[in-house]
Amino acid sequence: MPVVNAPPSPAQPPAPTPTPPPSTVPKPPTRPNPPEARRPLYRNAIKSIGKKKTGSVSLVELTLLLTVPAVLAAALLRPRSATRRNR
Repeated sequence: MPVVNAPPSPAQPPAPTPTPPPSTVPKPPTRPNPPEARRPLYRNAIKSIGKKKTGSVSLVELTLLLTVPAVLAAALLRPRSATRRNR
């Protein structure tokens, strides 16, 4: 018996894959850019740089005026090396 070749069967296209449903998770909201950092303004310091009060003595000058003579007097009135001999 002769073998009869059967006609080739038409190839069936693959079944289409179903498309996934759209994502229901919302995207996080975009945050605006942070504001620029501002430096504090020292208004009182800026005003006092150019202006000096006339006729007044600063606290530093007053402190030095009172303490320097006292320190010098204590150093001058201190006993000399005579007390070292008694040690």
